[in-house]
Amino acid sequence: MTRRGWWGLAIVIAALALAASGNSVTNRFTYDDVYILERSAARMGTLAGWWREFATSYWPAMGSHGDGYRPLTILGFKLQWMLAGGSPMPFHAVNIALHVVTAVAVFWLAGGVLPLAAAWIAAALYAVHPVHVEAIANVVGQSELIVALLVTVAMALYVHGRRAGPLSAGRWTVIGVLYAIGMLFKEHAITLIALLPLAELTVVADRTPLRARAERMRLPMLALLLVAVAYLWPRSLVAGGGTGFQPFAVFQALDLSHGDRILTMIGAAPEWLRLLVWPARLTTEYTPPYLEVAQGPSLAQLPGLLVLIGTLGLCLATWRRSPVTAFGIGWMVLTLLPASNFILPAGFIIAERTLLLPSVGAIIALASAVPWLYERVEGRRAREVATAALLVVVVALGIGRSVDRNRAWKDTETLLRRAIRDSPESYRAHLMLGGLMFERRNLTDGEVHVREAFRLFPHDPLIVWVLAEQYRSRGFCEPAIRYYETFLLLEPDVPGGHASYAACLLHQRRPDDARAAALRSLERGGALAPARRVLRASRRMRDSLDMPADSIAAARARADTNVGVP
Repeated sequence: MTRRGWWGLAIVIAALALAASGNSVTNRFTYDDVYILERSAARMGTLAGWWREFATSYWPAMGSHGDGYRPLTILGFKLQWMLAGGSPMPFHAVNIALHVVTAVAVFWLAGGVLPLAAAWIAAALYAVHPVHVEAIANVVGQSELIVALLVTVAMALYVHGRRAGPLSAGRWTVIGVLYAIGMLFKEHAITLIALLPLAELTVVADRTPLRARAERMRLPMLALLLVAVAYLWPRSLVAGGGTGFQPFAVFQALDLSHGDRILTMIGAAPEWLRLLVWPARLTTEYTPPYLEVAQGPSLAQLPGLLVLIGTLGLCLATWRRSPVTAFGIGWMVLTLLPASNFILPAGFIIAERTLLLPSVGAIIALASAVPWLYERVEGRRAREVATAALLVVVVALGIGRSVDRNRAWKDTETLLRRAIRDSPESYRAHLMLGGLMFERRNLTDGEVHVREAFRLFPHDPLIVWVLAEQYRSRGFCEPAIRYYETFLLLEPDVPGGHASYAACLLHQRRPDDARAAALRSLERGGALAPARRVLRASRRMRDSLDMPADSIAAARARADTNVGVP
């Protein structure tokens, strides 16, 4: 095929990607965008001291460490914010452009391991895949898009370069630079160091003995390893090591063991397969009771176990017979591991955005069946037309589903209401919508949804904390006290919980209990000023028991004023 012909096919891929993602350009700042961008205008609106972002966490600091480490992502957001004046539209336009370019890069990579027609089909499926919407339609998904682009380009450079022989030092340098940049945008780019040997062992056609090839790769791979270490060192200092993120609230609430967390993810494996192969239903919240949390081995994990065994077995079975299939499956598994909860706990059970990079491998594996299928329909006009028509239908369905899903990300309320419609048994969707309603002073709807979250999953301390705080802020301390007591059973070491509990106890004329709660807050490192106010007010209230009756009302009023309870 001529270069002009190739670019003609690439333009069609770009058009498909634009058709599937273009309507997200009118979305607002939604969900995590609100906290990272809209409510961080002071951080976003200046490049002064830009180098400090390399020593600052992605999310605001929590305790001694922040959450996440993505300095180049934040710097990119700063530039876009300043150029756009804080408008969300340019951010969404960048996301769409990144998706379009990545779809073309997938075509380039797939062309190095598949026949042209199969490579085009793989890229077309990637361009319209609905599971990508969360990464595209949500501004903070930009880091996922950039990593997908950089890793795909790096792998294409490797695969196409190896077709011509050993890689030059210049090409290895470019791959190393892309690797370093990718990790500074988002941590899962680190998997590139595993994808390169996978490609060498599967899709690279080289008759050189394996030992000689390994010797040739040793120095470049060591250099890439040093790049990874150079990234992990500052990341561990800023984000606290490990995953660098707080474990998912469900894992913390249930104090889930490493083994039960793995069993939970084994049970969730069919959901990964469904999302990659046929994502008819999409949602933001894959949480209990929609997904079961394991409390030891059970039959509920059997389907997931069969999916995992079948996937790994297929990879091994096709290693020699269909190396491209093995390469695609291996890519999918390796790039999914960082967010899989199998190695380290993540901040979720399943998140659609984390399937963006794994989907490249899944689609290449799927497209590897195209040559086999073509051999069986070639020369039979009716079958050829039927196969082409099926492809058109699948691509059209992908565009239609993606366009519809883009609308769900219009704004946070729209997204959360769609999440409840799509997954009514996911407690976190109700919790998040309830919190948003409380924030907007819609107290009735807020209480309905937070109570529903509590009914579905009464183990998350955040639920009872939200209810307790809302009741206290509205002056209803009697029900608030019950929720504070539940919260403190789940999280006994949170000083703010004891402080708020103390304020409500005082409001309910229980000075001795309020004093004890205030002291517990101080013992756990709570703020001194509010604890002192409670202690002083409780002492006055206690003394008022000996006052004449006409002085008691005035003492109570002073106590309430000092504590600040409505």
